[in-house]
Amino acid sequence: MEKGKSQIKLKLLIFLFFSALLLFVTNNGFAECCQESGTFSKLERQNLVRLFDQPDYDKTIIRKIFFDPRLQKMPVVVNRNVDNKEVKRNYDEFLNRYSIHLANKFAKKWRTLLARASRKFNVDKEILVAILLIETGFGNVLGRYPIVSVYSSIIVENMRQQRQCVQIEMRGCLESTPINRLKMKAQWAEKELRALIEIAESSDRNLFHFKGSYAGAFGIPQFLPSSYLKWGYDSDRNGSVNLFLLPDAIYSTANYLKAHGWSKGLHNESNRDVIWEYNHSRIYVDTVFKVAHKIQVHPVKLKKDMPSPEKPQITQNIKKQSSNNPS
Repeated sequence: MEKGKSQIKLKLLIFLFFSALLLFVTNNGFAECCQESGTFSKLERQNLVRLFDQPDYDKTIIRKIFFDPRLQKMPVVVNRNVDNKEVKRNYDEFLNRYSIHLANKFAKKWRTLLARASRKFNVDKEILVAILLIETGFGNVLGRYPIVSVYSSIIVENMRQQRQCVQIEMRGCLESTPINRLKMKAQWAEKELRALIEIAESSDRNLFHFKGSYAGAFGIPQFLPSSYLKWGYDSDRNGSVNLFLLPDAIYSTANYLKAHGWSKGLHNESNRDVIWEYNHSRIYVDTVFKVAHKIQVHPVKLKKDMPSPEKPQITQNIKKQSSNNPS
């Protein structure tokens, strides 16, 4: 009798173990599906090249990009992008005395440029300082991922899921909800990748010099490539926008906020929606305004500005322009 009970207990334990294992695999299906080599296969690189098999693109250049050994598959980055959950990041670090001290020091040092950008775009100086502090610590934390690899990794994983996992039952394939999220994210990644190639071609910069966050944003204000093309601002009018330099970063951020409906005044409730467009995180929005209210931007008497166009300048159609800037 005791032997029979022991066998039942053993079978129950085995059942519970494999049930837990199955639950773990199901809940971590995306992580499992993407834990592959960090190198793209020849076929995957060819598939990326085919995406750009259009008259608008030079085939030689496109092939050179996607067969460059620096192009790496980034499964962890794909996972973070598709998971689509707001990370409960602790933004308190930007509200401590040291961070506010740095923000006020920055505001004092760059007060003339901040004043010019504020007057030109009718955007509060304090909000510009707050955003640049939180995004990259005024350029001290820019991100380490080559964003061409970020976008390429998302696109290739979607190809794998759509062509192999949807048609054939495979271990490590996603369920319908994550597959749909991945598909949408891949469409977004393709759009941003096209914008990035346009930036590189028009400014004669190497794609692999554009490093940024896991989400594909780069520069001091952390713009996506499509945002760069629409709202990047050439503050010194040298024919190129460089988001890794503070003057262009400040003007571009102000340009973005103005274009999204910013109305001067930190207490204007509608401005919260503008910051939400910059970063879809309520914690982020709250922190930006809390920091802005703690910043003191000293007034400065401006000299007469250079003539400026009636509408904010953007960087579309900048073909054949070149720059020695590092970005």
